[in-house]
Amino acid sequence: MPDVIKMFKDLELKAVGLDDKTNKMQEGYFVAFRSIGLPIHPDDYANPWSPLGVNLQKDIPQTPAADPKTAPETGSKKIDTTQAFAANIAKSQQSYLNGYVLVDNKLQMNNEYVVMPGSSKLADSWYAIMTGANGIPPTMQLSDALKQAYADATAKLMDTNGNVTPHYQAYMQYEDAYKSKVKARNKAYSAAFTDPVKLEQWPTDGVPYQDDVDEAWDKWMGLGFKTEIETAINILAAQGMDPAIALIARAKKRFQNSLFEFSGYGQIPYTMFSPMTWYDASNDDGWNEYTDTDFHSESHYQASQTAYGGGVASDVGIWSGGASFEHGDSQAHSSFQMNNLRIRFNYAIVDIDRPWLDTSLLNLGNWFLVGDYKTNCISTGKVSQEKPTDGTEPLFLPSVITSLILVKNVDIYWEDWKTQWAQHQESNSAAASFGYGPFTASAHYSHAQQSRDFSCDDTGGSLNIPGIQVVGYVSQIMPACPQHDSSEFEKKAGG
Repeated sequence: MPDVIKMFKDLELKAVGLDDKTNKMQEGYFVAFRSIGLPIHPDDYANPWSPLGVNLQKDIPQTPAADPKTAPETGSKKIDTTQAFAANIAKSQQSYLNGYVLVDNKLQMNNEYVVMPGSSKLADSWYAIMTGANGIPPTMQLSDALKQAYADATAKLMDTNGNVTPHYQAYMQYEDAYKSKVKARNKAYSAAFTDPVKLEQWPTDGVPYQDDVDEAWDKWMGLGFKTEIETAINILAAQGMDPAIALIARAKKRFQNSLFEFSGYGQIPYTMFSPMTWYDASNDDGWNEYTDTDFHSESHYQASQTAYGGGVASDVGIWSGGASFEHGDSQAHSSFQMNNLRIRFNYAIVDIDRPWLDTSLLNLGNWFLVGDYKTNCISTGKVSQEKPTDGTEPLFLPSVITSLILVKNVDIYWEDWKTQWAQHQESNSAAASFGYGPFTASAHYSHAQQSRDFSCDDTGGSLNIPGIQVVGYVSQIMPACPQHDSSEFEKKAGG
C-alpha cells in the first residue's frame, strides 16, 4: 500500500517541518505513529482545570416561557450548590489529569508508538535531573582592566566607607524632584479628565505643568549627573554569571513553582495544550485538510537522520481487535485487494507546552550530576538509544514528546469497500473493534472508569469516521548530556 505509507510520510513532514533552504526535514526530531488510532472523547478532556480558572458551566439552553403557577418544580431546592460546584471542579481536574497522563510517557525511539517498558515518567525524570544537576564554577577570571572598570563604576556611587557619593546624592535629589513634577501633572490631568470644562481647557491649562516637568528634567540632566550615574549603574548591572549555574537555579524554581496537588494523585507540574480546544471535534481552530490531492501527489524532499519514513509500514489494511482496545492487542488483518483507494481527513498538530521543562540547560557543558553518573547518561543525542540497565533509568531522558498528531472526519473509499467491510466484520464478529490502517472506525473501551463507544458510518458512499483520534507523536531528541563524569569532581566517601 505505497499510497498509505506516503500518507504517514506526509503527516511526519507536516508535523516536523521542512527547511526551505535545504529542502530537508528539521533535525533532532522523530515521529512515532500508533498502529491503532486512540479515539478522543470530549467528555474525557473537556474544560480541563487551570491555575488561572476554568469555565465549569456550559451554555444554558433556551426554554419557552411558562406560567409560574403551573411550572413544575426543578428539584433545585434539593441541590446543595456547594456540592454541585465541587463536582464540576473535580470533573475539570480529572480532565486535566487525563491530558497530562496522555503525554507524560517516555517513548522508545522508533517509528511506532511504544512506551518505554517499566520506565519512570517524564516529569519524574526531569525532577531527578534537576535535583542532581551541579554547576561547575568557572575557572576563568576577569582581566585587570575589566576589574578596574567595575571598581571605577562602583566608586561613582559609593565611597570606600560605603557612603553615597555627592554625585549620586545629587542624582537621587533631582530624580525625586522630576518625579514629583510628573506626579503633579498627572494628578491635574486626572482632575480635568472628569470635568468637561476643565478638559476642554487642558491644552492651555496643562502647559505650566508640562513646563515644570521639562524644567525638572533639565536640572536632573545638568545638575544631577544623570548620564554619569546611570552609566555606572548599567555597567555594574550588566555583570554576568555562569549560564549553567543560572539555568540550574532557574530550572529548579520553574519546576517547583509549577507543582499543584491533586488528591489521590500527588503533586504534578502544570502542562498545557495548544490549541486549547484540541479535544473538541466541532471546533476547527488549528485544523487543516488532507485531501486526495495530497494523498496522490509526489513529494521530493530529503528526510532527516531522525526521520523514519512513516510507521506501521506492514498491516495497513482492514483490521480487527479485541474488546479491551489496548494498543498491543493482536489484530486480524484482511487480505482484500483495495483498488482506487482514496482518503480524506482533517489533521492538527497539537503542541504541548511544559513551562516547567527548561531544557536549555542540557545544551551547556559546565555541569554534572551529583552521584556516580557517567557522561551522556541522560541522553547521547542520537536516535539509537535504549533504556539503560545499570540503574540510571530515572535520569534517562533521550527524548520528549512535543506534539500530538490528530485526525478527524476521516473519509475512506476504495472499490467494493462496502462488501469487503461487511465481510470483514462478519468474519470477525467476536471482535469489538475494527479499523483501517491507523484509523479506528469502531471500538468499545474504558477510560477513567467509564465505558466509551467509538463508531463509524458505513451507510454512505464511503467509510466515514467522524471523531478525533491520536495517530502519532512528535518527539524532540535531547542533546548529549551531561558532558562530564561526576568522577571528575567527586570522590568516593572515605577515599
